[in-house]
Amino acid sequence: MLYDLYTATIEQIGLGGRVMYPLLATCFVMWLLIFKKMIDMRAYAKGSRPSADCINSIGRPDFSGSVWQKDIVKRYLDEQTTDKSLNQKTLESLNIRQKVFLDKYTTSISMLAAIAPLLGLLGTVSGMITTFDVFAVYGTGNARALAGGISEALITTETGLIIAVPGLFFVSFLSRQAAELSIRIQRFCILMLDLPFKKNN
Repeated sequence: MLYDLYTATIEQIGLGGRVMYPLLATCFVMWLLIFKKMIDMRAYAKGSRPSADCINSIGRPDFSGSVWQKDIVKRYLDEQTTDKSLNQKTLESLNIRQKVFLDKYTTSISMLAAIAPLLGLLGTVSGMITTFDVFAVYGTGNARALAGGISEALITTETGLIIAVPGLFFVSFLSRQAAELSIRIQRFCILMLDLPFKKNN
């Protein structure tokens, strides 16, 4: 069964022409980034605690939290001062730092998902050119050659859409997850502002 699937896939790639290779490369890189971002997001949020509980346990042996909570607490305590406005700017910069991480790869995935149907369209144009060339040389007398050009046009279009649709879905899904976590981080930073001065000089 796997051999039949492999054979059919190779045959489809052959029928799709040269455009299939950049399409497959786009697909591979896009899914690699999707899985990378999903793994990163999961590891980033693992062990997350309610903001109030996490802040109240700072400095105690039972202090724990997610990667982003620990990162904010550590960096804030290192830079905390008695000036509240300065502390607020510090927390704003830490919030931006976390947001940059959350947005990582999203633009690249979105771009690759958008490129896929355009590459499919390029394959469509290439296939139609092949078809018209056959018309010019053989007229309608060479059905096999005509079918080859039409197959190339349709297969590349189909492949581009098959790559793009799930790619756009995961962009939306991951962006929504990142936005929800970003709101939690922002609230966490606001609560951190009321933390008493604990820096050891």
